[in-house]
Amino acid sequence: MISVGIIGCGYWGRNYVRLFDELNRAELIRCADANRATLAAIKQRHPLVDTSASFDEILTDDRIRAVVVCTPASTHYSVASQCLEAGKSVLVEKPITTSSADAEKLSELAKAKGLTLMVGHTFLFNDAVVKMKEFLQDEGFGELYYLHSRRNNLGPIREDVSAVWDLVPHDVSIFRFLLDAEPETVSAMGGCFLKPDRADAAFINMTFPNHVVANIQASWVDSNKIREVVAIGSKMRVVFNDLDNLERIKIFKKGISAQRDINGFGEFQYLLRDGEIVSPKLELREPLKNLAEHFLNCVESGEKPLSGGDDGQAIVMVLEAIEQSMRNNGAPVAIPSQNLSEDL
Repeated sequence: MISVGIIGCGYWGRNYVRLFDELNRAELIRCADANRATLAAIKQRHPLVDTSASFDEILTDDRIRAVVVCTPASTHYSVASQCLEAGKSVLVEKPITTSSADAEKLSELAKAKGLTLMVGHTFLFNDAVVKMKEFLQDEGFGELYYLHSRRNNLGPIREDVSAVWDLVPHDVSIFRFLLDAEPETVSAMGGCFLKPDRADAAFINMTFPNHVVANIQASWVDSNKIREVVAIGSKMRVVFNDLDNLERIKIFKKGISAQRDINGFGEFQYLLRDGEIVSPKLELREPLKNLAEHFLNCVESGEKPLSGGDDGQAIVMVLEAIEQSMRNNGAPVAIPSQNLSEDL
C-alpha cells in the first residue's frame, strides 16, 4: 500500500481526496490546504485523514511516499520541486509548470532522485478517447485530414493563468495522443474580455507532420458548454462528446476523397462515401480513477508514466508558442524541437 499526501484540496483537489481515500492500494494520510474551511469540509467527509494548513508536514512525514499537487498553476514548480527534494514521487495537475524551463528542471530532478513525476492530463485516461484513437488507426477511417476541438463554458475563471494555460493543455494532450506526434507550428488569436493581458478566449491553429492540421477553440466566456473533439478522415468522421453520457463516441461513416482520372486527363475525381452513423458501446470508467491507479502503478514499478514530466514539458512548449503567436497578432510560430529529458 502506498501512502499518499495531497496538497491543494479545492475545486479539483477534492476529487483526488475522494479517490485516494477509496482506492485499496493507497492510504491517504494527510491533506494540506491554506483554506481552513476547506480542511474542515475534508475532515468531515474523511475523518481518518489528517489535515494541515501547511504542506510542510507532508514534506517531513516519512510515511508519505507520493504526493498529489493541486495548487494554482503558478505554484506548481515551487511545490512539486520541494516534494521531489523531500523524496516523494509527484502527480501534479496540468499544466506541469508555467514555463518550459521549469518543467525541464522538474523532470531532471525526478530523474536524479529516481522518483516518478506525472502530470494530470486526464483525457489520456478517458476510455472514450482511447477508443477514438483505435478508430483513427483503423483502415476504415481512411486518411486523416484534420482535427478540431471546442472547450467552452462560463468559467471557472483562474486568477493566475489565462484560458490558454487552463483549458488548452487538455486538447493539446489529446491531439498528441491521437497522432503520436508533436505539433510543428502554431498560430493563435485571443481576446481579453474580463481582465487585461489575460486571454479569456483563444482560437488556435496547429500543424502536425504528414500535413495534418488541427484547430482548438477555448473559452471561459461562452455560455454554451461544449467539450468536443472531432477527427475528419477521408472515409469517416469520429466525434468525442464528453458531455453526452449516452453516446460519448459517434462514428459517421461518411467522407470524401480524390483520385486522378483513370482516363489519363490529369483531372481529379471525387469519391463520396455515404454510410451509417454508429455509436459504439463503451464500458466507461472514471478517467481520474484510471489516472490515479496508473500513478500508483508507476510509483510501485518505476515504469514511465503515460503523461510523464517530458510530456508535460512538451505541452508547455506548445502553450508558450501559442502565447507568442497571440502577442504577434496571430503570426505563425515554429515550435522548437523538444530537447526533453530522458525517460524517467
